Amino acid sequence: MSFQASSRDIFLEDGHILFANVCDREGNWVESRIDLNRFIGNEDGWFMWDGVNFSDSANDIRLEGTLLTAELPMRDGGYRERQGIELSERIANENGELVFV
Repeated sequence: MSFQASSRDIFLEDGHILFANVCDREGNWVESRIDLNRFIGNEDGWFMWDGVNFSDSANDIRLEGTLLTAELPMRDGGYRERQGIELSERIANENGELVFV
């Protein structure tokens, strides 16, 4: 189930934990969290799925709808322009639980 279509009160905790009230199969709203640091990394200033610990190097982390944005440092110490990654591409709602797919 699409997480953004079946969630409300979506926000970030500590810059890397996605929180939402998510609808389960019975129509109940339940709290769910998923640690994005387990699935997203920083590869030379770009967000990368199947990486880890993006928030360790990211600055000014924001959630804009379902778009995670941040300033990510490159290997040379500089920064690219603000980067974003669409969470709905790989985060889903499975019966009231946010999961990585």
